[in-house]
Amino acid sequence: MTALLEPLLARLPADVPITDRDRIRHAYEFAARCHEGQFRKSGDPYITHPVAVAEIAIDAGLDVATVCAALLHDILEDTDCDVTRLREEFGDEIATLVASITGLGYRHAPGAIGAADDRVLALKVLDRLHNMRTLRYLEKEKQRLRAQQTLDVMAPLAMRLGLRDVSDELESLARERLSVLSGDTGAAVRALALGALLLPPAVRSRYLDEWLGELDVLPSRRARTRFTLSLTLGMPALALTLRRRPTREVLSRRLLTGLRWLLRTDLRTWTPLTLLIGWMILETARTSVVDAVVTLITVPPVIHAGVVRLRARIGTDDPE
Repeated sequence: MTALLEPLLARLPADVPITDRDRIRHAYEFAARCHEGQFRKSGDPYITHPVAVAEIAIDAGLDVATVCAALLHDILEDTDCDVTRLREEFGDEIATLVASITGLGYRHAPGAIGAADDRVLALKVLDRLHNMRTLRYLEKEKQRLRAQQTLDVMAPLAMRLGLRDVSDELESLARERLSVLSGDTGAAVRALALGALLLPPAVRSRYLDEWLGELDVLPSRRARTRFTLSLTLGMPALALTLRRRPTREVLSRRLLTGLRWLLRTDLRTWTPLTLLIGWMILETARTSVVDAVVTLITVPPVIHAGVVRLRARIGTDDPE
């Protein structure tokens, strides 16, 4: 159990008293026993979730009672423990916080939410943050509902509570997930499908299915853009490898001929590459203009170096 506990305690400020550290240790050990044998949709032991919420609470500067409540926040709903036992173990303050968290649902009216203890609201927000980080393990319709609710309610609530970093991450995660679910990966899918045409027909479908599966679970547009660019740039080399005969004889003459034709002039080479780079910059600019500028400055030279190496490898004549 210490594999999760020690890193949690290490996040605490150095001036936190030993007595408070012991309270957190007790809350962790109690929660770990109660949640023993339970697992999340991801397959991780359930205790990893309250620990993650407690870590976010510590990073947000919340008090020790709130950190303990974070570790215990699912006890009443998901285990046999009741409020009386919780009060005996941790006292009125923590037991009341946990009971309030359990009683406050996300679908309450705004007035009910506004009347709740700020610490309870903060824990609901932090609970949602970790759930948003692992949202991809839920069914897609639940992902959509949670993401929209996070954007409409939880991110603004976090901002009202003064948790600006939490609010920003909630909004970013929600928008990214809604973007994925709305089919905003279409450009990436088309780029991969076009690049896959270089692969042998017998394996093309299998590789494309694997790539699209990986693309779907990537957490951000930036990650999907980098993934797509990396695969697209590596597609010619992969195609050459897959078309190589088992005896490592001469590479497929047809593919070599096509590549030599494509690489023989800069116009043929850079027309599709410019479109790819332009798409990548536009996708990156949707989340960060600075990253888009960095991409514009750094990616073309890298691609140019790759083109030069590929020309040398397959023996094309100098470009016209």
